[in-house]
Amino acid sequence: MSFVKNFIIFLIYINSLSYALQCTTDCYFTSNLNTPFEIPETCNQTISAEQCRFDMMIFYDSDYIMFTLEALSTTYPLGDYHLATIRLWNSGLISLSYSINHRCKNKDDCAREFAEKSMRDILSRPLLDHEAIKDELLRLLSSNSSIENVDLACFDSKENVRQCGIATKPGDCLVTDLLVGRKKTNRSCTHDLVSTPQYVTIYDSSNFATFDIKCNRSLCNGPMTLQAVKEIMFK
Repeated sequence: MSFVKNFIIFLIYINSLSYALQCTTDCYFTSNLNTPFEIPETCNQTISAEQCRFDMMIFYDSDYIMFTLEALSTTYPLGDYHLATIRLWNSGLISLSYSINHRCKNKDDCAREFAEKSMRDILSRPLLDHEAIKDELLRLLSSNSSIENVDLACFDSKENVRQCGIATKPGDCLVTDLLVGRKKTNRSCTHDLVSTPQYVTIYDSSNFATFDIKCNRSLCNGPMTLQAVKEIMFK
C-alpha cells in the first residue's frame, strides 16, 4: 500500500509540474502599423497551462493587425511558423498579409514576451511600398490578355513546356519550391483555381519551408520568374 500511495503522489506531482506554467489567456485585440505596440490592460488574465501561444496577422494593405494571446493544454509541437501571402487581382487590387504563430513553455508568459519583442522588431522596419510590389509582381505573374489566357503554356516539373489553358478550359501555372530538407521544385498547370487571384506565398516553420506561386502569364512558373519573384519578396 505504501508503494501505491507514493506512486499516486508522484503522478500528482508530475502532473502539477506540467501545468506550472503561467500564460496570459483570452486576450484578443487589434492595432495598426502607425502606433506603438501595447498589450491592453484588459489582457490581465493568466492561468496554468502546458503551453503559451501568440498569434499575429498583419494586413499591410489595410494597415490592420490582429493579436491573440492564449493558454493551451496541448502537446502541439513548440516553435514558430511564419506565413507571408500576396494576392493579385487582375483589377489591380492587391492584398498583402504576414502572420506569426508562436508556441512556447520555457518560462511564464513566454508568448507575451515574444509578442513584445517581435512587434518592436516589426515596427522598426521601413513601411512597405505596396504599389511598387504590386507593379513588379503583376508584370511577372498576371496577364489581362484574353489571347494569353486561352493559349496558356506552363512548365512541368522537368521544365518541359505543356499546354495548359484553352478556350473552353482556362488554367493557371503553379510552382512550389521546397526550401529546406530535400529541396525540390514542383511545376504544374491547374484548372481548379482559376477563380482565385494570382498569389505568392511563403511558409516557414522550424523544419519545413515553401515558396509558392500561382500565375496566368505563359511560362510564368519557370526558373527565371521564380528567381525574380524571390528577389522582390526577400529584398
